[in-house]
Amino acid sequence: MTKKEETLNGEIINMDKWINPKTKIRKVYKIEEDGSKTTAHVIEYDGLAKFHHFEEPAVVNKQQRRKEYYLNGIQYTEDEWNEIRKGREGLPWYKNPSMKGTSRH
Repeated sequence: MTKKEETLNGEIINMDKWINPKTKIRKVYKIEEDGSKTTAHVIEYDGLAKFHHFEEPAVVNKQQRRKEYYLNGIQYTEDEWNEIRKGREGLPWYKNPSMKGTSRH
């Protein structure tokens, strides 16, 4: 392997840590005063936590029959949320089966 190829491979490996630095997706729960349980999906990055879920409502309480739709901390009605979801194309890069199991050597 030449020096140029070694450098290029090293840069690609080091670049991976900057694509999504310190991003965490969490599922949190809260017991309400009436005893029901609220489930919320939160995305946390750069010290900020925001309600976010692209596949289903971000905040759900089944007993209260409450569903709230959020994307990146912005609340939407169900119709607006569905319209935004229709605008996407294909799978995100991290769910693409062709990207799984590949190595960059």
